[in-house]
Amino acid sequence: MKIGNYELSRREVRLLGIVAAVLLVFFFYHVVLGKQLPAYREVRSRLLADQARLAAAQQAAATAPSLAKNADQARAAWEATRRRLGFTLQGTSAFLDAVQPRDPALRILVFKPLPVEKRDPFQVYPYEVTVSGPYPALQDYISQLESLPALTAIHNLKILARQGDAATVEASFTIDLYDLGETPPVPAAVALFPGGRADSFAPPPGIAPPVSGGMVTATTGQGAQVSSNPGSQQAPTKPGPAGSPPPASSQPPALTPPSAAPSRPAEETGGTPAYTLPRQQGGRLVPGPAFTNPPAGNGDVWLDELRVLRNVGPFFVLSRPAALAGMNLGRSIGVNLSKGQTKAELKVDLGGRYTRLQGYTGIDDSFANTSGEVKITIFADGRQIHQGKIRPGDYPRYLELPLFLVQQLTFSLEWQAGDTGSYDQLLATLASIHFSRQF
Repeated sequence: MKIGNYELSRREVRLLGIVAAVLLVFFFYHVVLGKQLPAYREVRSRLLADQARLAAAQQAAATAPSLAKNADQARAAWEATRRRLGFTLQGTSAFLDAVQPRDPALRILVFKPLPVEKRDPFQVYPYEVTVSGPYPALQDYISQLESLPALTAIHNLKILARQGDAATVEASFTIDLYDLGETPPVPAAVALFPGGRADSFAPPPGIAPPVSGGMVTATTGQGAQVSSNPGSQQAPTKPGPAGSPPPASSQPPALTPPSAAPSRPAEETGGTPAYTLPRQQGGRLVPGPAFTNPPAGNGDVWLDELRVLRNVGPFFVLSRPAALAGMNLGRSIGVNLSKGQTKAELKVDLGGRYTRLQGYTGIDDSFANTSGEVKITIFADGRQIHQGKIRPGDYPRYLELPLFLVQQLTFSLEWQAGDTGSYDQLLATLASIHFSRQF
């Protein structure tokens, strides 16, 4: 091989070939494999990722109309749920107005906002609260807070007696307000004012008959309420013939005899079942009118307006407001229990049309000196949803139970021996029990 005038030997040619091969390998290793190939692989992976994102975007674009429809349905379902649950309170300003105690005897010592918390998917506004006043006023205030038309939670409740004042207690707790978001005003929403909600002892607006006499004052839609003015203390309204206060002797008051007419099955008397509760009339029980469906509309329905499927006791509609620890509650149902008759049961038909039960239970003051007490158990379609005990002289025990899709509701009452007493008979009452309908 000749390069110019120089003639390369065969050995030199081989050496040049080897050098060229080494240079080629060096170039391929450092340039192609070290730089070009990784760059190619990175570009290719990016391209594949972009292609996957493009495919996902195309698929999302194809399903966008159905997703938008589902989102609209979810928002509508959420709004319907809010309305059904009664969560009509919006904003912290309305909340602070609504939590003002309605009883002037209760004083708020501390109402301090705590740091806002994020509990997905809600924004939570906690408040530290300390109040002082009589125990009945505190109990009423807790019921007021629990019945607010808002999603709230009360925890860390502590109650202490004030030193030197046995009639006054001091309570501290934390209440959480869950922000459900701003929505347009709900028609016929509960009106809240700085004075707080209406009295929790008041029956639902529009269906409460006025009651008057003695310490009880009421206006249409406000129900019965006991005056708290100590300067105008009067004797309580005189109960009816079957609810007379027990005499000074150890003899129990006269029980209302369960008449044979309402307590015997309709098959034995040859009649058609009325599916209603018997009424108290002239010191005895008479059959109730035949069942008719409650009035249509969105108003609440009373317990005595529902279809009665089973009545062991029997339960009957009182001819007067129930007297529970000095408080008179209208539209009440009672049943006589004693050591000789320890159990009673009432089953009513709901048909899945109601969302919530509200009302009170207690032992009527006409049997305040009884030695018995009552265990109350409530079943929804056979599933226990409440159990509690009522004692003579106690304040009315407030009930608020969810009833979504419940078909049948059963009240089971059982007489139990309590502490000292002059007799064992008593009158257990389901007072002002009403049901909220489905929207």
